[in-house]
Amino acid sequence: MALDTDSTHIRLSAVGVVALSLFLTLFMRLWFLQGIDRKQFEAVSQSNRLRVIHEEAPRGRILDRNGKVIVDNKTSVVVSLDREPLRKMKESERDRLFVKLADTLNSLSVPVKVSLIQKRFNDTRYAPQDSVPIAENVDDSVEIYLMERTDEFPGVLVERKAIRTYPYGALAVHVLGYVGQINDTELAERGVTSASLSTSGVDSTTTTTSEADDDVEKRSDYRPGDSIGKSGVEQAYEDDLRGVPGQRTIEVNARGDLVDVVKVDPPKQGNDVWLSIDIDLQAQAERLLESRVLSLRGRRDESGNRLNAPQGSVVVQDPRNGEIRAMASFPDYDPATLVNGISQEQWEAFNDPNSGMPLVNWAIGGTYAPGSTFKLFSAYAGLSTGYLTGANAVMIDNGVYKIENCKGEKCEVQNAGRTRHGRVDLARSLTVSSDVYYYRLADKFWNLREQFGETPIQDAAKLFGMGAKTGIPLVGENSGRLPTPAARREAYEARPDLFVTGDWRSGDNINMSIGQGDVLATPLQVVNAYSAFANGGTLHQPQVAIKVTRSKDVTIDVMADGNTELVRTIESKTKSTIPFTGDHWDQIFRGLLGVTQDRGGTAYASWHANPTAWPMAGKTGTAQVRKKADSALFVGWGPAQPGIPPEYTVGVVIPEAGFGGVVAAPLAFQVLQPASNGTLTPACPLSDTTACDLAALDAINKAESSSSTGSRD
Repeated sequence: MALDTDSTHIRLSAVGVVALSLFLTLFMRLWFLQGIDRKQFEAVSQSNRLRVIHEEAPRGRILDRNGKVIVDNKTSVVVSLDREPLRKMKESERDRLFVKLADTLNSLSVPVKVSLIQKRFNDTRYAPQDSVPIAENVDDSVEIYLMERTDEFPGVLVERKAIRTYPYGALAVHVLGYVGQINDTELAERGVTSASLSTSGVDSTTTTTSEADDDVEKRSDYRPGDSIGKSGVEQAYEDDLRGVPGQRTIEVNARGDLVDVVKVDPPKQGNDVWLSIDIDLQAQAERLLESRVLSLRGRRDESGNRLNAPQGSVVVQDPRNGEIRAMASFPDYDPATLVNGISQEQWEAFNDPNSGMPLVNWAIGGTYAPGSTFKLFSAYAGLSTGYLTGANAVMIDNGVYKIENCKGEKCEVQNAGRTRHGRVDLARSLTVSSDVYYYRLADKFWNLREQFGETPIQDAAKLFGMGAKTGIPLVGENSGRLPTPAARREAYEARPDLFVTGDWRSGDNINMSIGQGDVLATPLQVVNAYSAFANGGTLHQPQVAIKVTRSKDVTIDVMADGNTELVRTIESKTKSTIPFTGDHWDQIFRGLLGVTQDRGGTAYASWHANPTAWPMAGKTGTAQVRKKADSALFVGWGPAQPGIPPEYTVGVVIPEAGFGGVVAAPLAFQVLQPASNGTLTPACPLSDTTACDLAALDAINKAESSSSTGSRD
């Protein structure tokens, strides 16, 4: 009996322990749920009940330096999907709806494929509560049709959003750039992932921040489907132009149906960016460039080479501060065609060399042999090293130069056409563009490299910014190329199959001294370098914008009193200073002034046929390209008068176009002529092109007649 009693006690004790453990576990779980994890469940419950809908804000406007609006916004009708009710449908029912929707939109002249609708519906980049666009900028008739048939198209929304509009059409498009839908890479760069989108919702935390700081943070809140700057000013000043997105906090029931709108934070339009561009001067440069290029195509030069003139550019800069006043690149494109995206076929056409690659800004992205415009740097090297002094500063130019220490048949180099220039000093060498003068200088430099080093000419060119990007805040800028003996050796060692030798010889130095050989520069680099000389030695970083403002009321004139608040000023930036000693600057200046003002100058006839209100100085260039027509260049500035600050530097580059003095120089003077005397034709908005049509006819006439004036170089 005692044994049975003990056994019973043991069993009861075990049952008690188990029961106690179970109750303890249950108690601990209840305590955890009601205590520790209460806030987490409340947050989940809140997010299930409240949803935040993202609403993109209109972008800021882009204005020229005088306040003319050149990029604005307009309201676009957008057809979108509300995926909540669509998810509750059977798959077969939803598929039938998508087919019906696509057929309806196509019948209303809105090309949309069923596959696109299905892809957007399944796109995980969009937050669950966001509407998904499938067609943008549709006619009002589409909106009316769908709104009248909401019962036939459940889950289909018709919304309105702001899109870019261009009052002046394609004018200044390469400076302005374009916007497009943000892609996965751009989202990732801004820290937006699928995980962050899926967890976005009501923020249960509260922090104290200023309204300005809050706006900055919200401005960086990108979502799939949002617009973003892809090139030009639209990209460079994205942080200024992008507005503050709005948010609508809504309450939904367990089925996801709307119960109430809890809170509305309306979007705030982005800030306005004022460009340094004068849109009237920009229009002048673009129409003259286009007319000149088109007038050249199909002709042949004196050697029988066809003038293809595949592209061209004009750059006008203020040499006092580096601001760009005009930047024309041809061919161009209509930015409005990119607002809602384009087909792969159209994108490939835009990037086809046969079309001139209109998306490329040739003023900053194109690289060309600078030809005789490079002689400024060679002249500076000759003076700054002390070589061009005394007897070395003067020579007799008989049209031909024999390279020292040269053996063989190719030891002579010559001026264009073997022209004899007679007695030539440095100033005269620039005025008449004597190649022989610089052949001798480069040959002497190489033979005396133990005294002057291997790269005195390259070192001088670097001071003027050659071989490096100017730093203009636009994507697509090329750095050009400034060849050196060291670079040649490195290139040969890396790819000996591409080079005959890795040695640098006198012939290489000679070619480089007149901007030939392996030298490449962008049109902007050359203009910026000449601006630095014109202003006395200050090398600026080119700028395309001058300030950022905020309008109190975007519906009234931006110039209205009290309507504009300054956000920030974009100051000019100095990159470096180029030293000049003694009369070195004066010697070079006299030579460049003579180019237009001396009867022997290579641009004398061109300037007198198209005179500006003040004298100009500058340099023509004709760059030889193997098996192609020459490239035509001119760069100059004005006023070129002692004691008067220069206002404009202008550069023209047209490849495969002929002689610089015949093609590029007249165009440069025609661009600045009305600007110099205050007779610029105002740029015409698309709503009224009458004045510009007449100006375009005048440009065509000038293009046809200018070929009769000018010099070969």
